[in-house]
Amino acid sequence: SLYATVAGMTGAAGTVSITGADVNNISTDNCGVASTSVTPNSFNCSNLLGAVPTELFISEYVEGSSNIKYLEIYNGTTGSVNLGNYTLRNYANGSTTVTSSNVLSGSLASGAVVVYKNSAATGYSGPATALGMMTFNGNDAVALFNNVTNKFCDIIGNIGDDPGSAWTASGLSTVDRTLRR
Repeated sequence: SLYATVAGMTGAAGTVSITGADVNNISTDNCGVASTSVTPNSFNCSNLLGAVPTELFISEYVEGSSNIKYLEIYNGTTGSVNLGNYTLRNYANGSTTVTSSNVLSGSLASGAVVVYKNSAATGYSGPATALGMMTFNGNDAVALFNNVTNKFCDIIGNIGDDPGSAWTASGLSTVDRTLRR
């Protein structure tokens, strides 16, 4: 495949250049190619991956029965991030003001995740930090807030809107569910 050939030609910097002849040389149909052009003919990771995230986001949301509550935060940025610059916030039952919150601590390396949980949560055996704000239900908005920029990084739900028992869309619900990005 072209992918395998390109992957084999990739340099240490993740770049590759190909020509029309490179495409024809891996052909197995014995028909040949009348003419070939490749545009662009030089690639790097920005051609393939799109924009690099500039902010943390909630990569997994677990809202289970009783105390089974988890949030996973992902750092897709290019550098380590000081978690002390962020707060997890809960806006319960349509509240427009913060019901409970926790300022985070530590650092999170590029490409890494950190998991937060309700102190009585069971079912996940990996490393997780218990936080007091992890009492949300399927109808509460949960937000990751950047204290330095004074802006929301990510929100599950809609702050100030009480959806009843859950946020729903296309037959899906936030009650007793795991949402992954």
